[in-house]
Amino acid sequence: MRNLIGVEPFDAEILRKAEKLRQQISVPVELDSPFFLARFLRGNRGDEELTAKRLMDYFTHRRLLGYDKLDDMQVLRKHPITKATFERFSISKMEPSLRSNNCHVLIQKMEGSDVKEIIKVIPLSYVLHSYFALQEMFCRCIAKTENETGRPSAVVCVLDLKGLALADFANPLGGPAKLARLVVKIWSDYFSENMIKLVLINPPGLVSLLFKITRLLMDEATVQRLSILQSLDDLHALLEPQVIPLVYGGQWVDRSGFADPPETCVNQLLPVLQSEHRKAEEIWAEEGYISPPQSKTFTVKGRHKHDVHKKCTREGERLIWQFDASADIDFEILRLEPKSENEKNVWPRLTLTSLKVAEFGALECGEAGDYVLRFSNPSATWFPVKITLLAEIK
Repeated sequence: MRNLIGVEPFDAEILRKAEKLRQQISVPVELDSPFFLARFLRGNRGDEELTAKRLMDYFTHRRLLGYDKLDDMQVLRKHPITKATFERFSISKMEPSLRSNNCHVLIQKMEGSDVKEIIKVIPLSYVLHSYFALQEMFCRCIAKTENETGRPSAVVCVLDLKGLALADFANPLGGPAKLARLVVKIWSDYFSENMIKLVLINPPGLVSLLFKITRLLMDEATVQRLSILQSLDDLHALLEPQVIPLVYGGQWVDRSGFADPPETCVNQLLPVLQSEHRKAEEIWAEEGYISPPQSKTFTVKGRHKHDVHKKCTREGERLIWQFDASADIDFEILRLEPKSENEKNVWPRLTLTSLKVAEFGALECGEAGDYVLRFSNPSATWFPVKITLLAEIK
């Protein structure tokens, strides 16, 4: 018996608040639809102030990283951060014309994606920034459908766990679990009504262990958005055949040249080679340094921040950074406006922690001035976060 996944209608109160919010917020045209604001409001339980803040976070993120100006294929294959991430995973591309009960579907296969190896070649921030960009692609697809049909839409993600080393995620202090937890946090905080269901198929090992791991990584509300399927027959009860890949008994075949092979509907991933493991010396050598600069170590108490100032003397110089954090830390870069106390975001705020490779990045200074690397401890506990930072203007 079919029980197709679909979007629950928005109630009158959410729609009323959405109309009110529309008078305050300018939504980018490629994202806008009759239900865009209602979706974010419901995701934030109708809290208008929190919704506005998180929308501004998202809009700032897309603008500062520049993926707002890119089409989906450019996001997947051209942007330096998102390309370095997405090439390590097997995913499908968004197909606006394919829908099940007015919902779109993303397929991801974990076979061959060794998360323990991936975090040795790209920093955690790359994965988190890329997840925002993935949700951007969801938003664009949803907007097209809602504007065309006049009905609410959303995305369902089908995650094929075949080949996944489930034990890698069982240790909450391990790198894979930390990565998964912070990705889930973005989904839960910002996009819970964008991607309304995560369907897990081909679960490896004991399902009881999988349930235990999901509860380590997710809050209860997010756990309720999971469906763990023991049989592919169950997938056909949730989705219509046109959005199910042929390899899973459906009708979807991607012959665009993106998927390899076409019947899987996902791209071939790029495996991690040991020669690609990143060291600090290599990171700085790529920026023209013979050796890394002197590091600075400091701690940030709970609910406190620590600013590191770097002076850019002329337009076009590069701010380069690398840091390790002992626990979760919010990181962003701002420029102080001259002759005022105003701050302008130049690198988006993100909650990070250190995994196998240090956090690193570089930013071209659009203007001369005082640039601030800001580290804020989001935790209310008394445990401080230790930061070891290398930062230079060149």
